[in-house]
Amino acid sequence: MTIYFICTSLFSIFLCRGFFEPVEKSQSIDTIYTALLILTYGVMYQAPAIISFLLLKRWLRIAVYTAVILSIFGHLFVFADSHLYDLYGFHFNGFVWNLLTTRGGIDSLGADQTNTLLISGYLSALAAVHGTALFLSRKQRDLSIPIGGVLTLLLIASMGERVIYGYSHAILYAPVLNRSDALPFYQPMTMNGFLHRLGVDIIKPSKIEINESTGDINYPKNPIVLSKVEKPFNIIMLVSESMRWDLLTDEIMPHMSQFSRQAWNFKQHYSGGNGTRQGLFSLFYGLHGNNWDGFLRSNKGPVFFDVLDNYEYQYFIYTGAKFTYPELDRTIFINIPNDKLVENGNGEPWQRDRENTSSLINDMQMRDQSKPFFGFIFYESTHARYSFPENAVVREDYLDSLDYAGLSRKELAPKIKGMKARYINAANGIDKQLQRIVEHLKKSSDIENTLIIITGDHGEEFMERGRWGHNSAFNDWQVRTPMIVSIPNTSPRSIDQRTSHMDVCSTILSRLGVQNTVKDYSLGRDLGSPVDHRNIIVSSWTDIGLINDFGKLTIPFKSTTQHENLATDSDDNPVNSRQLLAKMQSIVFKTLADARYYKK
Repeated sequence: MTIYFICTSLFSIFLCRGFFEPVEKSQSIDTIYTALLILTYGVMYQAPAIISFLLLKRWLRIAVYTAVILSIFGHLFVFADSHLYDLYGFHFNGFVWNLLTTRGGIDSLGADQTNTLLISGYLSALAAVHGTALFLSRKQRDLSIPIGGVLTLLLIASMGERVIYGYSHAILYAPVLNRSDALPFYQPMTMNGFLHRLGVDIIKPSKIEINESTGDINYPKNPIVLSKVEKPFNIIMLVSESMRWDLLTDEIMPHMSQFSRQAWNFKQHYSGGNGTRQGLFSLFYGLHGNNWDGFLRSNKGPVFFDVLDNYEYQYFIYTGAKFTYPELDRTIFINIPNDKLVENGNGEPWQRDRENTSSLINDMQMRDQSKPFFGFIFYESTHARYSFPENAVVREDYLDSLDYAGLSRKELAPKIKGMKARYINAANGIDKQLQRIVEHLKKSSDIENTLIIITGDHGEEFMERGRWGHNSAFNDWQVRTPMIVSIPNTSPRSIDQRTSHMDVCSTILSRLGVQNTVKDYSLGRDLGSPVDHRNIIVSSWTDIGLINDFGKLTIPFKSTTQHENLATDSDDNPVNSRQLLAKMQSIVFKTLADARYYKK
C-alpha cells in the first residue's frame, strides 16, 4: 500500500492548495510558509488512513478497506472545507453540522439537478484517483521507497513551519497568522518565552473575547405584568429570507417603496445577526442572537407569544421552507399548536410564497372577527437560488440557473452580476405578494387596526467585500435589512437613526399593555423613540459584532483562531483593530454586562 498512500497524500496536498487561494500574496517567507503548510497538513489529513492500515495490517483485507474509506473521507473533507472557507470564510462548524443533520437543512441550500450532476462528477474523479492508486499499488509491490527519507523530509518541513509560525505569533506578523487560520485543525506552537530570552520584542495581541452564556435561563427577569388594552390590534409580520436594505427602491420593490412612505421607514436598520437563527431570534425575543443555542437547549419560547395568548390571538403562520430548519418549532414557535405551523414545500419558492400569501389572505377573511390575529409569512424566494416568475423580471441580465456547488470565489466572480440580477428579480416577486396583503387590508379596512412589520431576517452579500451569501461577516450587506412598520393611528416617518430587530418585541408589547420595564424581557427600544449614536449588537454562530459611530468590532465568544479583533469603519473598510478597540472596549463590556439573561 506504500504507492497508494503516496498517491493519496499527493492528491491531498493538491487539494490543500484550495485553502490558500483567498490569501493575498506577500513576502517570500509567506510563500515558503504556505508551501510547508500544504506539504505537512496535506499528509496529516491522510494520517488516519495510514495509521489505521498499520494498526490493522494483521488483517490485511480489513486494513485495506478501512484505509481506503478513511482516505476517501479525508479527501472529501479537504475538498468541501476548502470550498466552504473560500466562499464564506469559515470551516466546518456547528452551523454546518446543524445544516447537514437537521430536517430541512439540505433543502435550504436550494440544490437542483445540475448541483447533483456536479457532485457526481467530483465523486467520479475521486473514484478514479483512488482506483488508479490502488492499481499502481498492486502493480508495483516490489518498488523500494525510502520511507525513512520521506519521514525525515516531513519532520524537517513540520519543524520549519512551526518555527515560522512561532516567530510570527511573537511579533504578530499577520500574513503568516492568516495562513494558519486558513487550515482546519491547525495546531499552533508558540515560543514567546524562548524568543524573549533571545532578545525578540514580543508584541501582545490587542484582543478581547467573551465567554458563551451558560446556566439556567432567567427570562423574563420578572413576571410579566399585563394591563390589558380594550382592543388589541392585529399583527402581521412579513419576513423575507436574505432581504437586504437596498432592495427597497422604486425600481426593485415599487409597491413596498410606496407603502414605506405611508408608514415608518427605518433607513439604517440592522438584523440581530447575519443568519436566520440570529435574525429571527432577535426579532421575536428582543435579545442578542447569540442566545439562540441556550434557548434551544431549554426549549424556551418568547414572552411575545405569552402575551398574545392572554388576548386569545388567532395564529396564521406560514413558511416556504421548514419550521425544523432552523429549529423554529423548538424555539420561537414552541408554544404554538403544530397545526398552526404550515410548511408549504410544493413547487418553486416563488410559487410557495404566492400560495402562502393567498392562504393568509383567506385566513383573514374567514377568521373569528371577535378575536385579534397574528399572521406570519417567511418568504423564501430571495434565498439562493433566487426564485421568481416571469412577470417579476426587472433585470434582464440574470443567470438562467444558479449552480454554485463546488465553485470557488474565483469561479463565482464572473457570475456574480447575473446572480444578483436573479436576487433582484426575486425581491420584485416578493414585492408583488406583499402588495396583495396590503391591498386586502386596505379594502377590508383591517389596516385601521393592524400593526404590520415588513423586513428581512438578514442581508445577502454579492462580493462587495469579497464574500457571497451570508453567515460570514458583519458588513452592511449581510446584516442591514429594510424595516417598514405600520402602526394604526400614527403618521408616516422616515427614520435615519440606527435601529435593530431587537426593538420590534418591545415596540409591540408596550402597545399591548405590558407594564414591566423593557429590560425585563428585551434589550431593544421602542421604534417610535429612536436615539442618535446608538450601539447595535449583531451575532453569528461564533462572534458578536458591535456597531456604533466609531465603526464595527467583531468579538469572538466561541473557540476561534482569530488573533486580533476584526475591525472596520462604518463603511466596512478595514481599520486598525487596536485603535478601534481602545475606543470601544468600555462600551463592549457595559453593553454585554447588561445583556445577560441567565441565572448566576
